[in-house]
Amino acid sequence: MFFVNLTGQAANETPHSNGFVNGAKTSSYASRFQLIDDFNGGIGRTKVDTEWKTAKTSSGSVKLFSEQEDALNHGGSLAIEYDIPRRSRVSFFTLLNGLDVSQARSLILMFRKKDLDSFSGNLLAEMRDASGRKVSTKILKLPRQLHKGPKSEWVRIEIPRKSYRSLDFNQLERFELILDASAAGQKGRLTVDEIGFFGSEELIFESNRDNLAGFPKTAANESRVKELLKTQDGHKFLKLIASDTWRYFENLTDSKTHLSVDHIRVGKNVGIGSYISPTNAALYWLANVAAYDLSLISKKQAIKNIQSSLESFERLNRWGGGFWYNFYHTRSFRVTRMYVSSVDNGWVAAALVVVRQAFPEAFQNKADELLKRLDFSDFYDPSNGQLRLGFDADNGSFSPYHYGLIATEARLTSYVAIGKGDLKKEHWTRIYRTLPEEWDWQKQVPKGKKQVLFGRQIFEGNYTYLDKKFVPSWGGSLFEFLAPTLILDEQKLAPKGLGKNNEVATDLHIEYALHQKMYPVWGISPASVQNGRAWNYREYGIPALGAKGYPDQGVIAPYASLLALATRPEAVVRNLREMLTRYPGIYGEYGFYDSLDLVKKRVNQQYLLLDQAMSFLAIANYLKDGTIRKRFHRDPIGQAGEVLLREENFAIK
Repeated sequence: MFFVNLTGQAANETPHSNGFVNGAKTSSYASRFQLIDDFNGGIGRTKVDTEWKTAKTSSGSVKLFSEQEDALNHGGSLAIEYDIPRRSRVSFFTLLNGLDVSQARSLILMFRKKDLDSFSGNLLAEMRDASGRKVSTKILKLPRQLHKGPKSEWVRIEIPRKSYRSLDFNQLERFELILDASAAGQKGRLTVDEIGFFGSEELIFESNRDNLAGFPKTAANESRVKELLKTQDGHKFLKLIASDTWRYFENLTDSKTHLSVDHIRVGKNVGIGSYISPTNAALYWLANVAAYDLSLISKKQAIKNIQSSLESFERLNRWGGGFWYNFYHTRSFRVTRMYVSSVDNGWVAAALVVVRQAFPEAFQNKADELLKRLDFSDFYDPSNGQLRLGFDADNGSFSPYHYGLIATEARLTSYVAIGKGDLKKEHWTRIYRTLPEEWDWQKQVPKGKKQVLFGRQIFEGNYTYLDKKFVPSWGGSLFEFLAPTLILDEQKLAPKGLGKNNEVATDLHIEYALHQKMYPVWGISPASVQNGRAWNYREYGIPALGAKGYPDQGVIAPYASLLALATRPEAVVRNLREMLTRYPGIYGEYGFYDSLDLVKKRVNQQYLLLDQAMSFLAIANYLKDGTIRKRFHRDPIGQAGEVLLREENFAIK
């Protein structure tokens, strides 16, 4: 393959690593180089978000200092002062936290030449993998290459991958630099810079991709777009979209751990988010149930997929032995955020209910056991009767904030908690329909009237927008109003309450986008957006439909439109066709991309498991007569909560 490497020289062979370390401290951005650390920011956090530590020793000493003297063109280096008695050793190390560099070809370290020349003992670079295996390589026996820049006092040492042949480079856990005094004592200074791995182009991406069954070959899917636009039957149109969307779950689940990745990026800036949340896991299980219902996989395959994922999910470290933390690495199982979200775990509980109804022969006992351990009363705040957002395990404290509005995605967790018997029905009445009138920062002064629900007086408040009364969400996104309808049959059970509000919210979203803002398409909700090489997940909504109100910045999320299959299916199909006609790049190999930026006229070519799953489940519910909802409401937990939906009438006639 012909390309130009970073030194500006054309080549038709694999470039040498020298071109990626001799630049102006740019190796942290070079796609073939994954840094452990470049020490530009001192000796605080490494490039894999860990810290350098000195190993305990009975004799000798080693101290680490930040050396501001330039190694290449800017930035700092690491100075190591050592005093080692004969036949002793000292070392310092950092954890790699399951770093996947399976496509690496070598480990590279930069040393100040005079320091290296003065050390006469053994200098070892040791690495360990997740299994505990460790391998050391003697650095001083390897060739040295002088730095070709103005700082010629530096040398580069490259340790070939074969030196660590027995290690699993899919999960590296620790790097350690060992200074062994050997027969003579050693005292002096060693200066190090740029420690990292060199490998194939897009090293981290390729290392993550080799764990997956597949990855989109192209960003555009022009042939499928043409086929969809020619398909006049709405059901066939949606079934084609569903079959493409399902490929995300088939291809982007780790082949060994069976945990699906959070997201992927295609196009010019490819990437893989190799981590998983409780919501992601729950939606993966639900997607397998839906795929079986849509005849995309067999019952046997659906059970196998869920079982494999659930076995890995059970191995993850949990708070109190019941609730899962927010994020885990899909390969190492390491917790990447020590926060416990009540709503994320609510999706887990809801999914377990559906799964035990779909395949009781396989999951009844396991689901019963896990549901029993998920006691949502742990998040209940008796001072206001609401659920706390979560628990910060790092600080050892609950969030000071609460899920306080009924028209948000959090109502699913409250429903499940009451259905399980963790909380009483009173909790449902303590959730605000509108925020208290004296909270004058909210978008409107709520109107309404007092009613009695389950023996307790509540204020059935509402807002008005475009002459329509509605119960607001927090941010005004369609996601907040409609996400629970993937599980809860609100349109049937609450035609004068939440079901009615869902329809009004959908109508207002359509009216706002198409007629107030004159957008060609609609569907405003939180979504991923491109920011240079990076991507950000941001909250978007219609400000007037929220108590707080997320901003509208012209970002349209196709998944938000698909959620409205529960309320306005004909409008959804028209909207999706319009997207495909005007913006054919919105559709890739795995279905609709996550968002469309109408202002910048740019498709954000990213897939999120969360949004892929919501799209897929919404289609399955529509094509199969509410299949996921029916299974949930067939369960005792689903049935026990139905009174919450039936008994309430919103004041939005």
